[in-house]
Amino acid sequence: MFRPYENAQIGLATKHAKKTAIAPIFKSILGAEVIDLDVDTDILGAFSGEVPRIGSALETVKRKCEMGIEKGFFDFCLASEGSFGPHPDYPFIPCDQEILYFIDNLKKIHVWATIFSNKTNYNFKKTTSFPELLEFSKKVKFPTHALIIRPNIWENKNHIFKGVQTEEGLKYSLEVSMKRSKDGAAWVETDMRAHMNPSRMSVIQEVARKLANQLNTPCPQCNSPGWGIKRVERGLKCSYCSFETDWVKSEIYGCVFCSCEFKQLRSDGIMSVDPSMCKMCNP
Repeated sequence: MFRPYENAQIGLATKHAKKTAIAPIFKSILGAEVIDLDVDTDILGAFSGEVPRIGSALETVKRKCEMGIEKGFFDFCLASEGSFGPHPDYPFIPCDQEILYFIDNLKKIHVWATIFSNKTNYNFKKTTSFPELLEFSKKVKFPTHALIIRPNIWENKNHIFKGVQTEEGLKYSLEVSMKRSKDGAAWVETDMRAHMNPSRMSVIQEVARKLANQLNTPCPQCNSPGWGIKRVERGLKCSYCSFETDWVKSEIYGCVFCSCEFKQLRSDGIMSVDPSMCKMCNP
């Protein structure tokens, strides 16, 4: 059996308890131990807005991983990054994109996996009403999933309440935030930090499984670990008018070490796009 990282110790650069989701997967599939690294990943961006993310999600998660390697304790490191917004194929559905990035500093290879999932409670709202806030909280799985509340128009980035999980906390945070906002309103949003959001943690678990399986897959040419999808080609045709849409048509599998690549049709078996999702049929 190909298990290149069996008995390896892999550092995880995180502040938000992601080891809970990742470590059991890496242990069962790779036989590797995941160990938390003390890395302040919030300096690269925070969901709550105090620190904006400057680069792309992929650039950010790569930098997180490099920060872990720079600690000097491990030859292997992991980091993850999440992004939230419209689904790329279904724009009216909120989406959680998770990237899990791995660096093997001995082989000098970088491997990453990504997942787009609609398993998210991602949402936000401006409010001045406690009953309205309570109604919103019920829609986003409160209190098992925490909320963030801050002034709607804020100058002091310290005026923010994170990880709110009680009705008393909701009421207090709302009152204080309204008083501190120039327009008298509060901004409430789902707390998307992994340790405050079980839905997100489950998606991180999914991408951990995908990456672990990829690390256990050798290149058919050079036998290096990490064989998997490197990029995609778009242009899947509409089933009615044959217009080439933005949907993925083909997946290009490749090696992270050598130049070996193979192209194949998308693995989920979808051969065409429904006319309702076509910009020509449904502009």
